[in-house]
Amino acid sequence: MTLRRLLRSTTPVWVVSIILTGGGRGTAADPVIAVDPKWDTARTTPPENLDELKSLQSTVKKVVDRCSPCTVGILIGMGAGSGVIVSDDGLVLTAAHVSGEPGKECTLVLPDGKRVKGKTLGTNDKLDSGMIRITDKGPNDGKWPYLPVGKSAELKKGQWLVSLGHPGGWKKDRPPVARLGQVQDTAKDLIRSNCTLVGGDSGGPLFDLDGNVVGIHSRIGYTLASNIHVPADVFKTEWDRLTKGEQVGKPAKPATASLGVVFDAKAEEAVLDEVTEDSPAAKAGLMKGDVITEFDGVEVATAEDVRASLRKHKPDDEVEVVVKRGTKTLTKTITLGKRGP
Repeated sequence: MTLRRLLRSTTPVWVVSIILTGGGRGTAADPVIAVDPKWDTARTTPPENLDELKSLQSTVKKVVDRCSPCTVGILIGMGAGSGVIVSDDGLVLTAAHVSGEPGKECTLVLPDGKRVKGKTLGTNDKLDSGMIRITDKGPNDGKWPYLPVGKSAELKKGQWLVSLGHPGGWKKDRPPVARLGQVQDTAKDLIRSNCTLVGGDSGGPLFDLDGNVVGIHSRIGYTLASNIHVPADVFKTEWDRLTKGEQVGKPAKPATASLGVVFDAKAEEAVLDEVTEDSPAAKAGLMKGDVITEFDGVEVATAEDVRASLRKHKPDDEVEVVVKRGTKTLTKTITLGKRGP
């Protein structure tokens, strides 16, 4: 079988075994990677001879060497995933199912094993895009090494890609694992490639051969050789909202109205046991021991009656509340507040 037919009949797994290990050829004095002609990074066809294979090998090794230092492991609770640093202030792209709920503390593991602190930012659960911010200072005058985010819309079917990640989770003395593959197809909200992915790779970066982040690993396809990535352009579209910690596409919970009181759980009536300082109730002059008998024109007999009436209102609604205070009956006008998260 000719070399050309052999290359076309093999999977990317076979090719990457040669590219990343040297295939048993070359020495330290005469490394395999120093080969011309230069590989066209936008090429969509396999190498057709040994020189082209060596050129592809050289290009992939440069991508791996350049991009591995910015590929991190992510630990959140009992879960583990991967991510990639894309700004000098420590912004990390990952998958939404890795980062999870915004505002959580997490740990990021650098390729050398050093652990740094981070905080989860926004997500789009539908597209599986997520962000994390490293909160520790970077090693270069407080800044972090980072990689550029490319234009995923420019990817072509058959274009060669490099996947990095931490399959099975970060492991001591093991650098980010590299796999080579090609674009199978693209859409606005996904890239499909035959770069092998397994558990722990989720959130890791997908690179073109210029070393640009063009995607983030999302999920394994029906086979190991057909996997789904979040396109880089998806992140760009929602960049500001994700960095602000928003959950894009997730319906916001309606704001809940609040009085700012605590009821006496032992009392049968709606007796105030506590009035929070600077709350709507406090500003209206309600006091501990007051008994609410009427809320916005409706008679109430218990604390639950008050809560039921309160649920029908929104923050900033103005209501009249009638209370008993000893032998007096008082009517107070209250502008409702907003209950905290």
